[in-house]
Amino acid sequence: MTRTRGGLRIPDQNLWTGELVDLPLTFVWDSAIGNIRLSYLDPSDDDWQHGVLWVRHGQDRAGFPRWKAINTQRTLEMMANHLCLVCSGSCVRDDGRIWWLFVEDPDVAPDGTPMTNLPPTCRACMRESLQTCPRLIQRSRVATVASTSWYAVTADLFMPSELDEMPIKAVHEVNIPLAGENASLLQVALGKQPWVLLHDLRKESTP
Repeated sequence: MTRTRGGLRIPDQNLWTGELVDLPLTFVWDSAIGNIRLSYLDPSDDDWQHGVLWVRHGQDRAGFPRWKAINTQRTLEMMANHLCLVCSGSCVRDDGRIWWLFVEDPDVAPDGTPMTNLPPTCRACMRESLQTCPRLIQRSRVATVASTSWYAVTADLFMPSELDEMPIKAVHEVNIPLAGENASLLQVALGKQPWVLLHDLRKESTP
C-alpha cells in the first residue's frame, strides 16, 4: 500500500532509510559449479533467485524515503507477479494483458525485444501519475504486454581480497544477462535490480 509523507505519495517500490541492511559478504565453495560463489555469512534460500545473490533490504518502511533508490525484494516481487510499483496492486487486465507506463520508449535487448527494469503501473495509478509526475506530463508511453520473462540483472561484482580473501567490490553496477557467455559472472555478483523482457508490447491509449 502506497505511503505518504508531507502530502507526497511514495511508491511502494521505493527504499526507505530504515530498510538499509549492512550484512557481511563472503565467498563459499559451490560444488555444483566447481567454483566459489558470493554469499552472505548467514545465508538463507530466499537470498538467491534466478541464480543471483540479491541485496537484502528490510520491509518495514521505517525512516525516510530514498527517492532514487529501490527496495530490491519488493521490486523482485512486483516484477514476478506484475504488481504496481505505486500501490502494489495487480496490473493484469481482465484479458490477461499487463499495463505498463514508460517515460520514454523501453530499452531493447540485442535481439530487438523491448525490456525494462521498472515494474508495471496499474490503470488507476497510471491516471494519477500522468497528471502529477512532471516527467510523465512532458512525455509518456502507455502500453500493455502479453507476458514477461527474466532477462538480466544490474549488479555489483566482487573479487577475493589479496589480504584475507574476503569479498571486495571490483565493479559497480553492471548489467549481466542471466544466460549466455557472461552468465558465470553471476557467481560473484550482488544483484540490485532485475530486468525483464516485454513480450508482445502494444501501445495503448491514455486511460
